[in-house]
Amino acid sequence: MIGRAGEGIDIGHGVMIWFATENGDPDGERVAIVEQHTAPDGSVYSGYVWFEGHAPMRSYPTWRVASMEPLTLEPSLLCSTCGHHGFIRDGKWVPA
Repeated sequence: MIGRAGEGIDIGHGVMIWFATENGDPDGERVAIVEQHTAPDGSVYSGYVWFEGHAPMRSYPTWRVASMEPLTLEPSLLCSTCGHHGFIRDGKWVPA
């Protein structure tokens, strides 16, 4: 079971993240983030961003962790529902 661990982190531009760990253990290995953002129409969307080697199914996309502290992921993140697009670099959201 995967769960959110710790408090949400505001990384700017209306984007919040939570680290996901196995079993929700705050001290467990970080396997993903839950990313949440608000679309221009006010709708809120969120989803898992799985780190390489940790997706529960092979068909799920994964992101390379270039740095855990501060968090930097590659490639960019794109919401397939609202088109919100950007990068997480040095622990901040950078719009694409």
